[in-house]
Amino acid sequence: MCAAKKKKSTASKVVISLVAVIAIVGLVGWLLISGKLNLIKRIGNENRIDRNEETFEQGESNGGEAINANDVDLNGEDIDTFKASDVKNILLIGYDLNADNSRGRSDTMIICSVNSKTKDIKLTSLMRDMYVQIPGYSNNRLNAAYIFGGMSLLDEVVEKNFGVHIDGNVAVNFESFIEAMTAVGNLDIALTKQEANYLNTEPTYSSFHWHLKEGVNSLDPEQTLAYARTRNVGQGDFERTERQRKVLIAAFDKIKKLPLKDILSLADKILPCFTTDMNNATILGLITQVGGSSYSISETLRVPIDGGWKYAMIDGTRSVVLPDLQKNSNAIKEFIYGQPDGNVAQ
Repeated sequence: MCAAKKKKSTASKVVISLVAVIAIVGLVGWLLISGKLNLIKRIGNENRIDRNEETFEQGESNGGEAINANDVDLNGEDIDTFKASDVKNILLIGYDLNADNSRGRSDTMIICSVNSKTKDIKLTSLMRDMYVQIPGYSNNRLNAAYIFGGMSLLDEVVEKNFGVHIDGNVAVNFESFIEAMTAVGNLDIALTKQEANYLNTEPTYSSFHWHLKEGVNSLDPEQTLAYARTRNVGQGDFERTERQRKVLIAAFDKIKKLPLKDILSLADKILPCFTTDMNNATILGLITQVGGSSYSISETLRVPIDGGWKYAMIDGTRSVVLPDLQKNSNAIKEFIYGQPDGNVAQ
């Protein structure tokens, strides 16, 4: 009896010791990764400009139906917002800096949807020239929301117009993008003949004397940014959003294949390039979730969808992409959640 008790006591001590070791290792890992995560810039209180200061960026005319701003019907009044406990939507924002280094308009907006049930990551590009409702302001292009009120206002706009709840944001300006990509290294991306010729000869880039070719190229950071921003080849911004998603997929696939020690070393260089409104616990949860399993970027979507938009000229001067908000909202929800309409999913 005593021997049995002693054996049980010894076993209990072993279990307790193992639990203690696991707890210590977990704590050390938490402290290590948290230290890395503190390198990310945190968004402070985002000021919103006065409505009297709102502007409408003049762009190239694409023609389209002439419409008075007061007569625009975006049919977005009854769009419900979806949430799902197994899906986290992170909005990735690429933006220009103004001359005074303040935030500019958001050229790139991609919803990165991480599904813990299916182990899928889906990317949804939101085209910057879509004419949308901006709470507290006049209707405007989607890219105006970021300069008017930062991440928080842009999130409100995405929710109001498309019914998708955003759980967090990550932003990078184009100078910092170059820094991050320098750390990641070259990306293997297939170029069309037209894309290669454009990047080799376009005056902005011709002084670099690039010799890109049709087919797979190992793009350096400057070439990657130029590729991602190209809108003068093919179908303008419609194809540009596809290029941006290709860059994200190539970078994700390259980083995920690295050993853990290399990823932690890389974090020191790339994390300071980004700004976020998420806390360490949220970021760590996403990293643990995606990094510790077989997640992959399975599908991508461009919004507006085919058949869900038209070109329009607002008040004779504002060339925009006019979306059918209800049709596009249904398409996004079907893509991300598998539920195009109905009550809010909890």
